Amino acid sequence: MIPLPPIVRTGLIRRRAAIKFNRMAEGELSPWRRRNDLIKRIAAVALLGVLATGCGGGTKKEADQPGTADKTEPVTLLFYTAQNGNYAKEENFESDIGQFIKAKFPHMKLEHIHTAKGSEYQDLIGAGKIPDIVLDSSSNVTSAIIRNGLQHDMSAQLQKQKFDLNRIDPALLQVVRNYGDGKLNGLPFLGSNYLMFYNKDVFDKFGVPYPRDGMTWDETYELAKKLTRADGGVQYNGFQADPGLLLKYNPRSLGFLDAKEDKPEVATEAWKEYVSHVKRFYDIPNNPVSNVDNFPKGQYALAVHVAEKVIGWPQANPNLNWDVVAAPVFKDAPGVGLQSNFYSLFVTGQSKHKDEAAAVIAHLLSDEVQTQLSKKGLITPLVSKEVQKAFGDNMPELKGKNVQAVYANKYAPPPPARANGLTFVDGSSKMRAAFVDMMKTNEDVNTVLRKAEEAIKQDIAAAKANQPNK
Repeated sequence: MIPLPPIVRTGLIRRRAAIKFNRMAEGELSPWRRRNDLIKRIAAVALLGVLATGCGGGTKKEADQPGTADKTEPVTLLFYTAQNGNYAKEENFESDIGQFIKAKFPHMKLEHIHTAKGSEYQDLIGAGKIPDIVLDSSSNVTSAIIRNGLQHDMSAQLQKQKFDLNRIDPALLQVVRNYGDGKLNGLPFLGSNYLMFYNKDVFDKFGVPYPRDGMTWDETYELAKKLTRADGGVQYNGFQADPGLLLKYNPRSLGFLDAKEDKPEVATEAWKEYVSHVKRFYDIPNNPVSNVDNFPKGQYALAVHVAEKVIGWPQANPNLNWDVVAAPVFKDAPGVGLQSNFYSLFVTGQSKHKDEAAAVIAHLLSDEVQTQLSKKGLITPLVSKEVQKAFGDNMPELKGKNVQAVYANKYAPPPPARANGLTFVDGSSKMRAAFVDMMKTNEDVNTVLRKAEEAIKQDIAAAKANQPNK
């Protein structure tokens, strides 16, 4: 090969260098250009991430908070109130529930149906109009929610909401679990406790000191005997209560059904002792079983009933000179009242919006909402002392009344959970009927318990016969 002359060789080298320089300048070969481009792309992606987090009203931040939904697309939730006749009036539902949902979740549309003829569980299911959220008694999980196939364990949704179950009274949660095969099908929302109302005028008339929080049932019995008397042609009753409530929500945590078998469990020594304890109040001469809602008429000295009566009874008689103390307790169980009587909120298994429904329930159980409801005289399931102290603050008619008595006692635990798959019937209604009959016929307690047991057996047999595939 003939070597090129020096001048030609030099020219080619310069030309190649120029071409290489131009290509590098255009970024085709430049490692610095490639590095800079990569840095720019990374920065752009990071910026987009920041913008995605910051825009849209802080969606991610809100989704990390309890009581918030992780979606903001329009959604319609059907809310079914299967209990609490107060919600038959739409304005009451709106006041206690609807307004709080609409303020927190403006993207949600809320439909409400209250139970009535033509809008019971089977009516809604038959029409394919299954609710997303149901309000029903906590003890109705088996008889209503599960029986109608609407059950859904809310645990996963509550975890997404970062909902702290420790905020709720454990006795209230246990009711939902015990009646729901051990699962958390709902959360306690609003409920009641039992108070002992007293008529100051009756106590003053007979010179008897007023009752106090923490009184035992034995002390209450002695008061009832002193205050059951006639004066000026008027008969005064020392004590009244609905025996059905005292039996169903008994502080001894006695159930009506066997925990392991489909049979009643009322003909027991424990039930005999408790029924005898209740019976003694109505064995006081001239103090028969009467309608406890006659308390506003002024002839009852003491009456044990639900806390909601702090509103209803004074309205029935504005001149009633009344106050309340905590319901009596047994000497061997100080500070333990009757069992809880609460409404719970349930997300149905058929709901297509379970996360949104759970977010609604979490919000309704927030301190903020529960404080507002507490001020209106509604009893909270929360253990928060601040929420409890707000009870009745917006009700001038309760000023000066001992309304904090609603939280003086702990709730008695519910009866033991029954084995999965057993038949449920309402044994309390049969026990109440047998008790009322006993007070009319003077039968002994053992006979009454056997009658109640036989009636419950028949109900169980009928329920099993009506079950599918039986």
